Amino acid sequence: MKTSEKYAPKALNEIIYPNHAVQTRIQAYATGQLEGNILLYGPNGTAKTSLAKLLFESIGGPDTVFDDMDCEELLKDPEVLEKINNSCTYAPFTYQRKYFLLLNEFDNAKTNVFKLWNLMDKNANNLMVIITTNEPMKVHRSIRSRCCEIEMRAPTAKMVLPRAQQIMAAEGLQLPDAQLLHYLHTKEYAGDLRKYFAVLDELLYLHSIGAPMPHWAPVQPKMTVLSSV
Repeated sequence: MKTSEKYAPKALNEIIYPNHAVQTRIQAYATGQLEGNILLYGPNGTAKTSLAKLLFESIGGPDTVFDDMDCEELLKDPEVLEKINNSCTYAPFTYQRKYFLLLNEFDNAKTNVFKLWNLMDKNANNLMVIITTNEPMKVHRSIRSRCCEIEMRAPTAKMVLPRAQQIMAAEGLQLPDAQLLHYLHTKEYAGDLRKYFAVLDELLYLHSIGAPMPHWAPVQPKMTVLSSV
């Protein structure tokens, strides 16, 4: 099994956040100190969808039920809108207290978004919407204004390193930080967690067949040459 699947985050503290400020804000939503809809934006492979699902579970409990649907399906089908309206009405009487809705890749929506922001306003107290998108400026401003915008930036190799070392240790392979960081750096151009985890898959495969690790060389510090006067 790929490490990206085997070690997919199962709790919010396993998400690789772009910075402490984002992690603190997400934790505030998880604990109920903040409420409202969220627009998660950033490139592919930054764990936006995983974060959204885990946040719903943190708020509603381990048995949380939420709808994960295509934005076009929501906006075009009046029966779906009616179902969500009804679910929002009954949500306060359930253990979840809210109706949770996840809309992925919203920048691809081509349908009039009036229905969505009307839904969000009508059920403001009983509904939480999380929208993920690669390009936030392509999301209509009427929707953006009703969401807290949180950027999930492309992770650097250094950001991924602690999680990567946890995974390697769990699989019985220990490498120095500098060596593993060197391998991770080869995929930093992509800024995609799937690419970083593919590096781990390759290293673990080599380890399993007793093959040597790929060549690497520590970065040598630059020498400062002082010119004579």
